[in-house]
Amino acid sequence: MRFLLAVLALLILPLNMAKAQTDAVPGWALGDEIIEARLIADRSVAAPGEGFYLGLHQVMPEGWHTYWKNPGDFGQPLELTWTLPDGVTIGDVIWPAPVELPIADGEIMDYGYYDEVTLPMPIRLAEDFTADRLDLVVDAYWQVCDEVCVPEERQLSFSLPVGAEAPRDETSHWMIQAALEAVPPRDDSVGAVLDRVGDRLVLQLDAPLLADADSWRDLTFMPGESGVIEHAPEQVLQREEDGRLYLIMEPSWKLEGEIDAPRLGLLSFERQQGGDIWARESVEIEAQPGEISIALPSQARAPVQTVSMTGLISLVLLALGGGLILNLMPCVFPVLSIKVLKFVEVAQHDPNKVRRHGLYFLSGVVLSFVALAGLLVILRELGLPVGWGFQLQLPIVVAVLALLFFAIGLNLLGVFEVGTSIMGLGSNLADAPGARGAFFTGVLAVVVAAPCVGPLAAGALGLALTQPAIIVLAVAAAMGVGLALPFVVLTFAPALLRLLPRPGKWMETFKQALAFPMFAAVLWLVWVLSIQAGPQGVLFLGLAMLALTFAIWASKQGGAAWSVIALASALGLVLTTVWIARLPTGDMATVAGPGEVAWSDAAVEEAQLAGSAVFVDVTAAWCVTCQVNKMRVLNDGVVQTAFVDMGATLMRADWTNRDDRITDLIYRHGGAGVPLYLVYPAGGGEPVVLPTVLTRQIVLDALEMASG
Repeated sequence: MRFLLAVLALLILPLNMAKAQTDAVPGWALGDEIIEARLIADRSVAAPGEGFYLGLHQVMPEGWHTYWKNPGDFGQPLELTWTLPDGVTIGDVIWPAPVELPIADGEIMDYGYYDEVTLPMPIRLAEDFTADRLDLVVDAYWQVCDEVCVPEERQLSFSLPVGAEAPRDETSHWMIQAALEAVPPRDDSVGAVLDRVGDRLVLQLDAPLLADADSWRDLTFMPGESGVIEHAPEQVLQREEDGRLYLIMEPSWKLEGEIDAPRLGLLSFERQQGGDIWARESVEIEAQPGEISIALPSQARAPVQTVSMTGLISLVLLALGGGLILNLMPCVFPVLSIKVLKFVEVAQHDPNKVRRHGLYFLSGVVLSFVALAGLLVILRELGLPVGWGFQLQLPIVVAVLALLFFAIGLNLLGVFEVGTSIMGLGSNLADAPGARGAFFTGVLAVVVAAPCVGPLAAGALGLALTQPAIIVLAVAAAMGVGLALPFVVLTFAPALLRLLPRPGKWMETFKQALAFPMFAAVLWLVWVLSIQAGPQGVLFLGLAMLALTFAIWASKQGGAAWSVIALASALGLVLTTVWIARLPTGDMATVAGPGEVAWSDAAVEEAQLAGSAVFVDVTAAWCVTCQVNKMRVLNDGVVQTAFVDMGATLMRADWTNRDDRITDLIYRHGGAGVPLYLVYPAGGGEPVVLPTVLTRQIVLDALEMASG
């Protein structure tokens, strides 16, 4: 009992590092208004038969922004529903030039306004308008974003006296005039053609205003509607000798087929004003569909911004804490419990040997983490989208682990013995008793622990995987040290070693009891395989298990003939296992359970536009943390009722099998693996990323905030 308490104390210690701090609830979460908004007019009196301008004036707090008519990658533009008296007409909003709002470097780009903006609209009273006052009411909807996005609905009213003369309101006149002057002028002298060229979208420009190449810089195209280009990737400018310009862009995933209709948009660039002074200008153009013949430049990977030394230290500490927490994950327990048993066996007789075991175990864990991270770096440099825990996306890996755990369970029950004493897992690979066994225990611990991305590890891995290779490897090594640290401390602390019980008959009973967590792990892996490779995968795994047990039985019969039979069974084991790799796998992203919707970017956007908050569960069958969260929280009756009452949509993005779209979704939101939980606000906007370990209250609060 003293031993168990000592180990438990070492394992529970990291929980304090993951304790969340509760922030004060911001005012907007309690319904306070974020935007100061009012209607203004450039006249102090309205005259029948004359036109003038209204303006919606918005003042935003520092850090917040609203959106242009094309919001970019995320967000919703302004929507106005007017209640007008007879004889009054109001035109569309006249949009001032927006600014680029990079939300995530190279990942998300929005277009909109910050600080303050006036949005003008033309208004006219009919000549026979007889009322003595002009009373207007508008139901306005907009989205305002900072680190979170909040939809706001406001009913605004405005009233003006009506008279024969229409003097202007000086203050409002100049506010509206400034907004009108900021509207990009239409430039029909620009010849623009838009066409798909290969997998890119190319805008060909014959632009007299850009003839002097030294007088301008930083040319970009902003489409007037969404769904044309991906806004965040850099637009590549290519210039021909005849002065013709080409902007090479990435087409939006929403853009289907060829360009078959004109597209309005803005050309935005900086113009030299003299010396080192530059000012941004914009003009509106109309790009015609056409055929463009151009050799595309090779696509270079954008340079990675390396974290600072302080940031690197923070990453390493987070990874260390994440590795410590991995010790508490149920996917790791069956492996590590056997290593603890080995410590008990040798500690009383040879403390130096158990220390060596601890160091071998540490080296196995750290080297395995570094090797896995190195493989990720190689795949990343080859342009393949992969994420942490990707090894269990391969059915063959799941099958091999199931067979290994099954064999370990049989060994623990005494069906067959490897060596003459209780050895650490993997000791069959050892030349000296226990040494390599400790090392390969560390290797296997990493294989089964890596997919369980804990609360601290998720952030560290998510950022590290965007960094140069040396930082990725350093963070991976720190996570390995965290995973192995409790056991290394145990082997090097004499006071703790004295707490270990003496070897005895209880060890044999305990060893046999450990077989059942192994068999439980086998059942879990069989379930994962059934999802990945279907009934055929389970059948072939069953045949492999049959071949394994028959080979063990035949090898114990003695004689040359039985040895040949055992060898043939072992060959059958290999063939049936390898055959699992040839089985087809399904598209898990399109799979949804009861009450769920299959995830896609389009489905999220559609649900948001329909006024529904969206909860995206990025999960995998092999992720134990995911399954625990699902059973304890997402399937909770109160949470399920909240989804229905708030009209929220639950979507599942299943990463059990490899899916590049889901990998991209994880990377876009700073993740490294699963679980990942995203809550999108109703009406549109960027999601809030929830912690990897959920509670009922976390989910309920997020749904309430997103549903408005």
